Amino acid sequence: MNSRTKNIISQFKLDNTFVYSWGMKKSGESLRNKFKNKKKIVFIEDGFIHSFGIKKKKIPLSICHDKNGIYYDCSSKSDLHNLSREKLSKKETSRAKNIIKLWKQYSISKYNFQNLIKPPPSPYILLIDQTSGDLSIDYGDANNNSFEQMFKFAINNWPDHKIVIKTHPDVINYKKKGCIDSSKYKKKNILVIGDVGQINKLIEVSSAVCVVTSQVGFEALIYGKDVHVFGRPFYSGLGLTIDHNINKAKVIKNITLEQLVFSSLVKYQICFDPRTQKKCEIEEIMQYVHHSREASKFFPKDLEAINLTPWKARQINRFVYPVTGKRMKFFKRFKSKMKNIIVWGKNTRIEKYISKVGDFISVEDGFIRSVGLGGDLYPPFSLLFDKKGIHYDASRVSDLEDQLQNSDVNYNEKMRARNVLDLIIKFKISKYNLRLSEKIKLPKNAINKEIIGVLGQVESDNSIIFGVPDNTIQRTNFALVEQVRKDYPDAYIIYKPHPDTESGLRVKGEKEDSIIINADLIAHKTSLEDLFNKVDKIAVFTSLGGFEALIRGISVITYGFPFYAGWGLTQDYLEQHEWAKRRTRKLTIEELTFISLIKYPFYSSIKFNCLTEIENIFEEILESNGERNLEQIVFKYWGILKDYFSRMSK
Repeated sequence: MNSRTKNIISQFKLDNTFVYSWGMKKSGESLRNKFKNKKKIVFIEDGFIHSFGIKKKKIPLSICHDKNGIYYDCSSKSDLHNLSREKLSKKETSRAKNIIKLWKQYSISKYNFQNLIKPPPSPYILLIDQTSGDLSIDYGDANNNSFEQMFKFAINNWPDHKIVIKTHPDVINYKKKGCIDSSKYKKKNILVIGDVGQINKLIEVSSAVCVVTSQVGFEALIYGKDVHVFGRPFYSGLGLTIDHNINKAKVIKNITLEQLVFSSLVKYQICFDPRTQKKCEIEEIMQYVHHSREASKFFPKDLEAINLTPWKARQINRFVYPVTGKRMKFFKRFKSKMKNIIVWGKNTRIEKYISKVGDFISVEDGFIRSVGLGGDLYPPFSLLFDKKGIHYDASRVSDLEDQLQNSDVNYNEKMRARNVLDLIIKFKISKYNLRLSEKIKLPKNAINKEIIGVLGQVESDNSIIFGVPDNTIQRTNFALVEQVRKDYPDAYIIYKPHPDTESGLRVKGEKEDSIIINADLIAHKTSLEDLFNKVDKIAVFTSLGGFEALIRGISVITYGFPFYAGWGLTQDYLEQHEWAKRRTRKLTIEELTFISLIKYPFYSSIKFNCLTEIENIFEEILESNGERNLEQIVFKYWGILKDYFSRMSK
């Protein structure tokens, strides 16, 4: 048994009391003979949805599981043979119809790619080639003559159509040999498509599909196509295909497409979600493929990064590589031939390149980032990729602002957002998820007063520089607390310093030590959650803590212009400012949450090394111990040195 098979048995948590054969591979022949009559052998094979991306995955998204043979062996008593003949309940029929709908809606296939292959403009018949030596050919009662027969039939039967030959992805990726003789490629009206890409549109637009034993014939049935079959694959002989290699008397004519879909995709195969490393249902796999493709569409071809440190390049690649197959390099400088570039954050020195490229993508840490501070180099669970600007630069529209202003959020999306909100509150989720034990102790004289928490920020941070307009309020924590005291003279004010300055990762504000003049209490090394439990309101410049307070139903006063201000949910000191005029829409907290925490960010599992969804991140956050590695220890003081030299240069 090869190591891949062992890994799959382990990952899918298959019953160890059985012996497993990978299909009908020759390497497993002695094993199959040994256990033939002992009812201990189980046949497994790649499932009908294998992967997303150009490279084949070691662990497929699904496997076929069969105690009596394997689906492509037409002479065996494969479990699928009996399963496809079982009648469905109304609920099962409805589910099968929904799977068919999702299959077409999400453009699903066995191998799933970023791009969809564009069909030719003139009417055509689609012929599916296969790799030479494919076991499904021999075990599907076919051979090279079957491909010859298929080709001749197509040429003679549709003289007025183009004949489109689609080669197998393995022929393209791994230079294997196809079964259709390449000398036929030069004949009149023949078009060979060897591109790597999604085949769905080719199927959908075709006049008919011809196959020998390829799974594409099954997929073509899902699209309602006439499927001509020249071998004996699992979906033939059921009255759904036009069979050229089966005695018509042996064809069963009362099997529905729903029965075939439900038996093969639900009953016969086991699905595995890479986002959770757990078994799942077929619908979750289709959602995963769809989500991966949508993520991949965001990133343009020929994407290159500039001015990245090795650490930042590595973090970006965790998000970009799984869906594009391309890695960003570090320490790369801008060159005039670059078509699309990616940069970290906002840097006015490199924004001059915006007009010189197609896409200029800015990247920043996400709103639910890590268990530990970014300055401590804890890898992020989420990153924000923005083509229009960046969320904290309120002087111009960002992708996030554009979505908040213009995107509709439907009922199901609002319900999902509500669930995310409930989980955030239940598990006390925040940006850095720091486990701080100090508690705020309020004196008796605070009980009858309005309590306002003021959140400090790193004064050199871009979110203050670009989120607080000139000539409005001085960009210091001292000025913020001073303004809150002026606006709320009778309130009990608690100032919470930023954790980066308290931990020594970043430089304190210029008059940070004088804040106690206007504050009643300095909440050192306390959690945001503890502060939220004590206050009536939260005041911020642009701190994400303001958004986290909104999530928990706390009133928020903004003195800058964070992404969550201007939508009717906050009390905005700058509501008459020019920047505020762009934000005319009123949002609910569910709409704000769906767009800001679900739609806009990208999430990546550190545990499983794949793109994932926000709900899966919560589990990793709760499991994380926040331990530091050597790299984090070595670069602990990079941020404070950067702040120091920045001040010296002014």
